[in-house]
Amino acid sequence: MDFWLELVELYEYKVQDLMEGRVPRGGRRGLAVLRDELLGAPLEPPLLRRLMETDRQYRLNQGNPVQHTRPRAGHGGQSTWTAPPTADSEESRAWEELQLLQWHQRAAAQARDLTLRWQREPEFGHLRVLYTVIENAERLSRPGTQPLAVPPAHDALMDLHDPEVTGRLAAALSVLLLTEDGRARVRAALSAVHAEPFPRHPDEDVLAARIAAAEREPVSHEARAALVRALQAEFPLPRDPRERPAIRAAARHVAQLLEPVLDALPKPSLNGAPQGSILLAQHPGSAMRVPDDGGERLTVYLRGGSSTRWRGLNIEWQPIGPNWQVQVGSQLTLLRPGLPPHERSQTLKLPDQQFRAFISGAYMTLVVESHTALELGRRASTARAAALLLDPAVDFAFLRLARAAAQVMRGGPLQLEKLTPDSARKYLDATPDVLLSFARKGVETLVVRLARLGTEEAAQAFRTAAQALGLHRVVADRLHAALHIALHDPETLPEGVALTHVDLAPGGQFTSVVLSDEPLTVQVEGRGVTIRWDYKGELVVMMPGLAPMVLHDLLVARLPGGNLLLVRHGSWLGAALAADVAVPTLEAADLSTEDIRIVN
Repeated sequence: MDFWLELVELYEYKVQDLMEGRVPRGGRRGLAVLRDELLGAPLEPPLLRRLMETDRQYRLNQGNPVQHTRPRAGHGGQSTWTAPPTADSEESRAWEELQLLQWHQRAAAQARDLTLRWQREPEFGHLRVLYTVIENAERLSRPGTQPLAVPPAHDALMDLHDPEVTGRLAAALSVLLLTEDGRARVRAALSAVHAEPFPRHPDEDVLAARIAAAEREPVSHEARAALVRALQAEFPLPRDPRERPAIRAAARHVAQLLEPVLDALPKPSLNGAPQGSILLAQHPGSAMRVPDDGGERLTVYLRGGSSTRWRGLNIEWQPIGPNWQVQVGSQLTLLRPGLPPHERSQTLKLPDQQFRAFISGAYMTLVVESHTALELGRRASTARAAALLLDPAVDFAFLRLARAAAQVMRGGPLQLEKLTPDSARKYLDATPDVLLSFARKGVETLVVRLARLGTEEAAQAFRTAAQALGLHRVVADRLHAALHIALHDPETLPEGVALTHVDLAPGGQFTSVVLSDEPLTVQVEGRGVTIRWDYKGELVVMMPGLAPMVLHDLLVARLPGGNLLLVRHGSWLGAALAADVAVPTLEAADLSTEDIRIVN
C-alpha cells in the first residue's frame, strides 16, 4: 500500500509541475509511463479517487496546455468533488447509445428466430404480413407513395421459402425498430394491415355484373361457360375475401410478439452512466476501479488508456484516424464510430469464447456471447436437418436426395442405380443409433460442400438431383433450406430454465431446460419421455416401447408422424417436436410449386 501511495503522490507532483508550465522530472515520457502503470494498478478506493482526480487534470492539460498559478495561501487545495454527469454529457450519450446497440443486437436475433419459425408455416401467413409491414413502414417515410396490399398466399415473386430472404426481412425489421420514428411507422403499418389487408379490386363489381349478364344469355350451356371463362380471363380474378380474417389474425399475432421486444428498450437515464460502470471513465463517479472478470460485459473509455486485462485476456486498442483498432486476445478488429448504428458492432471469435464489440464515439462495450447457446444453436440446426433425412416417407426420399445432391456437387455423374427406392430398404432394418449416425454424417458432409458453393449454384444442384429421382423441386428447396440454416444461420435457443416437467408443443420450437439430479419428464403428444442420469454418469432417454438411448450431444428419436429433437451442452438441454411433412413427387408436376404446402 505504501508503495502505491508514494507512486500516486509522485504522479501528483509531476502533473502539478506540468500544469504550472514546467517540464516534470523524468520528462513527459516518464510521466506517461507512470500514468499507464497507475491506471492498471489495484488501488484502494481513496487512493483511486486521488489518482482519477489528478488524471482528470492531466487530460485537461493535454487538451488545453496552459499555465496555472499556485493556489493562494490558506486555500485548502483544489476540491476533489465534481458535479455528477448529466444526460447531455458525451459520456451519458455514449452510454445510452451503447445500451441501445446491445438491445438492437438482441432484437435482431429475436426477429430472426421469429422469421425462422414462421418459415415453417404452410402458407407463410406471418411472413406475408411482416413483409407488407416492413415495405409500408419504409413507404411511410416517402409521402405520396401508395401502401402495399398483403400478397397472396403463394406469390411466386416473394421466395419466402428462401432463408436468405427471411434473413433480410428480419434485418430490415430490426433496423426500423432502432429509431423512434421507425418504431412508430412499424406500428402504423401493422394497424393499417389489420384494418385492410387488401382492398377490393376496382373492376370486381364490373366483372360480377358481366358474368351475371352472360349467365342470362339464351345460349347453350357450353357456350355460356365459354363466355364466362372469356370474361374471367379478361378481368383479373378478385382476391378471396376469406383470406382477410386469417391475415388479420396473423397481424395481431405479429403485434403481440413484437411488444415484448419493444418493452425491453433501454429507458433513458437522468444521471447518465451508473456508478462504477466504465473503465477509465472521464468522470470519477462512473469510473470502474478494475475490470470485473465475472461480468458479462465491459465498457471502456478508449481515450483514457491503451490496454487492460479482462477474463484472462489482454485487450489493447489504439486510434487509427477516426476509427479504433482493438485486439482481444489473438483477434484483431477495426471499430468504426462513423458507421450507421446498426453496423457499429463486430464479432470476435476466440477458441474458447466469443465476444461482441459495440462502439459509440470513444466508448466501447465488449459483451460475452454464451458459448453454450451458440453451440446448442448449431446442434439444433443440425438435428433439424438430420430429422429430414430420417423421414421414411417415399422410401427415405430426403436421404436418397442428400446422396444424389452430394454426387452432383462433386461434379460426377449421377449413379441412379444406387439411389432407387429398393436401395433404401436397408435403412428400415438399421438400428436407430446407426441410422442417426449415418444421417448426421450426411448432414455434415453436405454442409462442407455447401460452404464451397454459392447459394444459387447449391439450390440448382439439389433441384437437379430431385428431378433425377422423380421428386418435386419443393423437396429439394426444403432440404437445401435446412442445410443452409445449419451452415450460415443456426437458430438461437432461449435461456435454459431449471424444470423437471416440460410439455412440448407441436410447433417445432425448442424449449431449453437446465438439468438437475432429478429426472426430467418431457410430455410429447400424450406420451411421457423420461431423461435422467444413470449410474455411469450418462444421460439416458427412456421412451415407452423403445430401448433406452444415451444422449451425448444430439439425439433424434423417431415418433409416429414426426421426430423428437434433443440437443445438449453440459447441463443445458434443448428439446423440440418436429412434425413430418408431405413429400411430393413429379406426379404432382401438374401442380405449381405454390400449390404444395411446405413446412420448413
